[in-house]
Amino acid sequence: MMQHTLPSEDIRPISLFGSRATELLKAVQMNRRPVFLINKGKAAGVLMDIEEYERLLELIEFHEAIIASEAEADRGEVISHEQLEKESKEWVKKANHQKNTKKHTKSNGRKLQGGR
Repeated sequence: MMQHTLPSEDIRPISLFGSRATELLKAVQMNRRPVFLINKGKAAGVLMDIEEYERLLELIEFHEAIIASEAEADRGEVISHEQLEKESKEWVKKANHQKNTKKHTKSNGRKLQGGR
């Protein structure tokens, strides 16, 4: 998990980035905190560990899925637990039937006799 940003340690002028990019990148990877780059006193960019970036993308995707699900529920686009169980059992039964049918079929498409 990403640690809290420490303004005294995590904000750097962009001019420093060019001359010390490797050093800043190693620090970001070691302490798992992003470095905020400023240019003329304004935010210019963020340097962060790739694993932290990917984790944030996953969190955003998960959050968006929750929001979409809540919107569906608000519109009444839900099914009961009982209906979900029924549909799941039907889906599994159908998937197992298709799987078993493939096992008992020759490559030319004819069924084997005796279930082989």
